[in-house]
Amino acid sequence: MDQEQENPERQVIAVIHKGEKRQIQVSLARYLGQVRADLRLFVLKDGDWIPTQKGCTVSVDQLAELEEAVARLRDASDPTMRSQI
Repeated sequence: MDQEQENPERQVIAVIHKGEKRQIQVSLARYLGQVRADLRLFVLKDGDWIPTQKGCTVSVDQLAELEEAVARLRDASDPTMRSQI
């Protein structure tokens, strides 16, 4: 079932596959009148992608902070930096 049809106030931006039956959906969603960025684990059940409680939601005002955190994570995961962990 198409997620946009299930919730017209949710726009899937990207999907990160974690196997045949698990994926992280990166989306924008409106909740209580505010637009939020949502990164959520979905599982495949009976042919439908079902959201789980595992995920994170942030205000779109915090996207620059999230982007900076991901950049730092990418830098820290560099093989030359792993020895510091």
